[in-house]
Amino acid sequence: MLQYHLRSFRKLLIVLLLFSTLMILVNTNFFSTPLSTNSNQTRLYSENIINDNKNEIKKTKLLKLKFSLAKRFVRRPWADHPDCSNFTIRRTVERSLPPVALASFPGSGNTWVRGLIEAASGIYTGSIYKDANLYLHGFWGELADWDAGVTCVQKTHDSGANHIKSFSGGRSIFLNRNPYEAILSFHNFLYGGHIGHAPSSNFQRPEWPDFLVDQTRRWLATAVNWTQYSTDLLTIHYEDLKENPRPHLRRILHFLQLPVDERRLDCIQKHPLKKFHRKSRIEGQWDTNRVFPDQIRPLLDRAIRYVDYLTQKTGNGAIPLNRYSNYNKSSWKGPLPTRVADSQTWMEWISDQWGFSVESFMKDPLTNMLKEEAITNIFYSWKIPFASKYAESNDLERDFNSDPPLFIQRIRQENLSTKVP
Repeated sequence: MLQYHLRSFRKLLIVLLLFSTLMILVNTNFFSTPLSTNSNQTRLYSENIINDNKNEIKKTKLLKLKFSLAKRFVRRPWADHPDCSNFTIRRTVERSLPPVALASFPGSGNTWVRGLIEAASGIYTGSIYKDANLYLHGFWGELADWDAGVTCVQKTHDSGANHIKSFSGGRSIFLNRNPYEAILSFHNFLYGGHIGHAPSSNFQRPEWPDFLVDQTRRWLATAVNWTQYSTDLLTIHYEDLKENPRPHLRRILHFLQLPVDERRLDCIQKHPLKKFHRKSRIEGQWDTNRVFPDQIRPLLDRAIRYVDYLTQKTGNGAIPLNRYSNYNKSSWKGPLPTRVADSQTWMEWISDQWGFSVESFMKDPLTNMLKEEAITNIFYSWKIPFASKYAESNDLERDFNSDPPLFIQRIRQENLSTKVP
C-alpha cells in the first residue's frame, strides 16, 4: 500500500515538474510566433526596441488592435510584386487607435509620407480634409472621421492651439521640409493638384514676392505652433526620409506604438511607392534670383535657422541644412514648373492637370489666396511667439510680426475705401 502511494506521489511530482517547465517556456520567446493574418488579430504583449539618435535602447508596449472584417477595406500595396504581394493595408475597428496628427505645411510631402506609413504599418492613415481624389487613388482611410480611431495618423495643415490639443491632448508627428522647396511645391499644387506643375510665368508677376513672404510666415508659424503646443512630438524631416526612409519609418512606428516588420521595410526599399510624388520637369533654366529675390532670401534663411533652433531645443535633432537647396544662397536644385500653352485658358490648363473639369476652381489661385488673406485677416491677426533669448529674435519679430506684405495691405485699403459712404 505504501509502495502504491509512493509511486503515485512520484507521478504527481513528474506532472508538476512538466507543467512548471511548460509554463516557463510559454512565458519566454521559445513559442513566440509571427503575427497571425487573421483580420481580427490582437497585437500586444510584444515590444519595439529602437535605437534613437543617441543610440539608447527604448522599449514601448504595442497597442492592442483589432482589424475590421470588411474585405472592401483591404488593399495590397504591392499586388504586382510576387515577393511582397501578401502584405495588406487594413483599417481597424472603431476606437482602436488614439488620434495622432501628421502635421505639415502644405507642399511638404504629407501625402507621400502617408503612403509610406501605410505600407510600413499595414494600417490606413486618415485626414481632417476628406479629399475624395485621394480616396479614389487608394487612401481608403481618407473619408473616415479623423477621430474615429480607425486610422493610425491623420493629415492636417492647420496649426491652431486648440486644433493641436484635439489630437490626444497634443500628440503629433510634425513633418518638416525646406521652405524653399515646400513653398514651390504648394504653389504647384495650387495650379496643378497633387502631381501637376504651375507656370513659370508666375515668377515674373509683381505679387510673387509678397506670396513668398506670406507663405514663409505660414511655414514658420506652422513649425512654431506644432512645436510649442504639442505635448508629445516627433519631428521628421522630409529630406532625411527621402534620403533613407528605413530608420525614420522605424522611429515613426515606434512613436505610434506599432510593430516594426522589417519585411515590409524591405518591400518599401525594393518597390518604392510613387503615387502623389510630383515628378521634376526640366524645361530650360531661369534666373534663380527671380524665383527667390535677394530681399526675400534673408527672411527664409532666418525662418529656417529658428526652426532648426526649435527642433534641437525639443530634442528632435537638427535640421539637415546640408540638404537644403537655396539656403544661404545655395544653387538651384528644385523641379522646374511647366509652361502654359498660349491657346489655353487657366481653367483649361488646370483641368488638363487634374484630369477632369474643375470649373469651380479659382482661375488664379496665387492672387486669390492673397486677396482672401487681405479680406479675412485671419492669419495676420495673431503674433508668432518667438523665444526672446534666441540670437535673431529681434529680426524675426520685425520680419514676421509686423505688417503683412504690401499686396495684402493694398487690397485691404481698397476694401476700406469702397465701404466708406
